[in-house]
Amino acid sequence: MLKIIGHKTGIHFLIAPLAAFAVLILACTAASSQVRYRVAAGLSTDWITNNNPATYRITGHSSDLDSNKPFGGGFDGMQMGWGIKGFIDIDKQKRFRIPVGLDYFMYSGAQSFGATRYRLTARHEVDLYTGIVGFEWAFAEFPMAFARAYIGGEARLLYVTPNVYQVTFEIRDSILIDRTVYPKPAATRLGAMVRLGIEGEVYYPVFVNTSVAWGAMNLVGRDEVPGTNGGRGELLTVNSDLEGAESIVMHLNFTFMVQVRL
Repeated sequence: MLKIIGHKTGIHFLIAPLAAFAVLILACTAASSQVRYRVAAGLSTDWITNNNPATYRITGHSSDLDSNKPFGGGFDGMQMGWGIKGFIDIDKQKRFRIPVGLDYFMYSGAQSFGATRYRLTARHEVDLYTGIVGFEWAFAEFPMAFARAYIGGEARLLYVTPNVYQVTFEIRDSILIDRTVYPKPAATRLGAMVRLGIEGEVYYPVFVNTSVAWGAMNLVGRDEVPGTNGGRGELLTVNSDLEGAESIVMHLNFTFMVQVRL
């Protein structure tokens, strides 16, 4: 299993190979007048699409509060994030390009129980940083706004920060218990996605680039040791109690970015 302990160390672990790869590509293509560069930044959202325990309620998948069943993650639905990318056009017609970038997702889930006089709230949060390297092909052109449709694939190096689990118990607006714990350590995984998108000119050199991608977060590096035997358990759940080995997390990514041609 691949692990990195330390938030800053994990981010540097992502940025360093991306920077080295970008420098290598720039050095290899600097002598060619055909090469052009673009940068883009904007919204990048994420959504877990398979029946993974990370999407279950924090108290678990069942409708009761059975203490013999594992916790969920509370991440059912779209998770907000931001992305930044650089594109290297490698041919004169700008049909083929290499994207290099970084996504940052703020996963957050909550669950509450209450009655007239009391309320119990559980919150679960974790940040995901993803380094991206891929290849894209613009397979169609449209006359309006010099738009192009493209398809591509990308390798994604994921860094998951230590998760945060907070429990608050209130009676008549008075907080009796407010406890925060960090049940699972940081982790790194290697995943991949296929992407379909379209870009169009707003006012040269400014473009809008929007896309949708689907793939897996943790194709490589999963913890095969069950949580019941001291392993991590699932990648994005609250804790490893009563969990089996880590399962695949499939996810859908949507981006809407402003892109500038250099």
